[in-house]
Amino acid sequence: MPIRWRYFEQILLSGLVLLCAAVSPNIFPAAQGGYFKMSFLAVWALIPAVVVMGLAIAIAAWRGHRRLVNRVWVGIVAGLIATVGLEAVRITAFRAFGAMPGDMPKLMGVLLMDRFMLGPSTLSNVVGYLDHFWNGASFGIIFAVIFGRVRFFWGILYAEVIGNVFLLSPAVTALGVGFFASKMPGMQITVWIAHLFYGTILGLLCHRWIRDRGWLLSTKNAGARTSV
Repeated sequence: MPIRWRYFEQILLSGLVLLCAAVSPNIFPAAQGGYFKMSFLAVWALIPAVVVMGLAIAIAAWRGHRRLVNRVWVGIVAGLIATVGLEAVRITAFRAFGAMPGDMPKLMGVLLMDRFMLGPSTLSNVVGYLDHFWNGASFGIIFAVIFGRVRFFWGILYAEVIGNVFLLSPAVTALGVGFFASKMPGMQITVWIAHLFYGTILGLLCHRWIRDRGWLLSTKNAGARTSV
């Protein structure tokens, strides 16, 4: 296959994966901003995005885009593990110090299952935590696909940007803690430390597991069917 076509194919598949990965992290802020109910977005945006991403990864593997496939799988696994680190900080801060306005994954589960008037249930808690960890995996995919194997501190910078964008989002204001959580400084500190843990773990694992350096869409490797 001509290198030019493989390059275009790689761009298309990479863009599709990134677009689908960006859906999950934006559902909660969109719902809190009053645009749509989170349960509606889960059915009509989140689930289709996961399905399309799965198809894109399968096509990439079939067509021999192993660099892309490697980065996606590393991003998923590293993102999930990094979320465990983030959760260790968040749960400690919430339960021991009351530094968060609520249990965020459980709140997301309530919104996803449309149980706002009924409160959390076992099923909604499971769904909320699954969504929370998928968010972590999605951010991992985005980082791995875009940056590849870089120094771990890039993971920290990336994660802190995510944390600060979250603090600036309508989701935080809707929780009643003010703009940028100004009424709850403990939440700011928790978000920064939690994302420090997330970014450190993500950066270290991506540096260890991703097989190649450099921009994924470099024409230098566009025609190769093997990993670099």
